[in-house]
Amino acid sequence: MLDVKSRFIEISHVIEPGMVTYPGLPPPTAEVIVDHDSSRARYQDKSEFLIASLHLCGNTGTYVDSPLHRYRGATDLAGLPLDRVADVPVCLIDARESGRAIGPRSFAGLDLGGAAVIVRTDFSRYWRTERYGRDNPFLTAEACEALVAAGVAFVGIDSLNVDDMADLARPAHTILLGAGIPVCEHMTNLAALSGHGGRLHAVPIAWRGGATFPVRAYVQYPKRG
Repeated sequence: MLDVKSRFIEISHVIEPGMVTYPGLPPPTAEVIVDHDSSRARYQDKSEFLIASLHLCGNTGTYVDSPLHRYRGATDLAGLPLDRVADVPVCLIDARESGRAIGPRSFAGLDLGGAAVIVRTDFSRYWRTERYGRDNPFLTAEACEALVAAGVAFVGIDSLNVDDMADLARPAHTILLGAGIPVCEHMTNLAALSGHGGRLHAVPIAWRGGATFPVRAYVQYPKRG
């Protein structure tokens, strides 16, 4: 039964055919397999259905990285513990004044154990523009080491990449995924979140052998009043 005492804030981008998420990766394409008109004959004009397929790269829209994304033989999407991607308490970090490199000071003194740490930069305002593909805000290696030490369950950011695109060693991915912490990139609408009481849901499909996949991410809050 739907809990009418809750409210939901969506923090994921809509996926559309032809959209570019990450420069150089293929955009999604859609194909109608059976449309409403053609299906009527199959159902003797008693009903009609639409059946379509969506072909996409795992790194499309707002998506979650599993450890397999960075490490051979590591946990894949099907192996992600649900308690790291569903009903996780949110700690929202406002990093809008931190500059591009978001260091450990942004997380100092906070109780982050078991939390989904969501980093707000407002870089998502450039979504689907040329500007979105360069000079993104990112987490430093020192910040990620602090998050691992704090025992976080999940890390998300409203940016092109959790890493500096110029650093091909990808230290943020290396540290976080190496610790089994799922990473979510390309979040949006973080201005709509409040700092307390939210629970994150960002569950990808259970894809055996899959490394990354889009999610319909949202934060659930108790309804006021």
